Amino acid sequence: MTKNLKELSEVVAQANDIFYQRHKNIDTLMGIMDKTLRKQGINADAITIDCITIDKKIVLVLHDSKPDLVDIALGDKAGVIYASTEHMVTTVSINQLLTIMEDYFIA
Repeated sequence: MTKNLKELSEVVAQANDIFYQRHKNIDTLMGIMDKTLRKQGINADAITIDCITIDKKIVLVLHDSKPDLVDIALGDKAGVIYASTEHMVTTVSINQLLTIMEDYFIA
C-alpha cells in the first residue's frame, strides 16, 4: 500500500466513522482497491464508500501519473459517474469528506 493510499484511507475511515455516528440509520461500506485496478491494467489505487441501500458510491482515485492529486467521483454501483473533482491529496480532510458524504448520501 502506497503512503498516499494509506494516509487517505485513514482520513476516509475517520470520516466514515463520524458519518455513522451522526446517521446511524444509513449504512456505508468502505473498500480499498490497491490491487484490483492494477490487475485490470489501470495504474491507480482507489478507495470506495458505498451506500448500498440508495445505490450511491463515492470513489477516491489515486492515479500513478498524478501522485499529488486525488479524483473524488460521485456515482452509483453500476459505475456511472455523475460528477468528479480533483483535489490535492494533502488537502483532503475528514470534514471535507464528511460534507461530501452527507451532501451525496442524504440529499
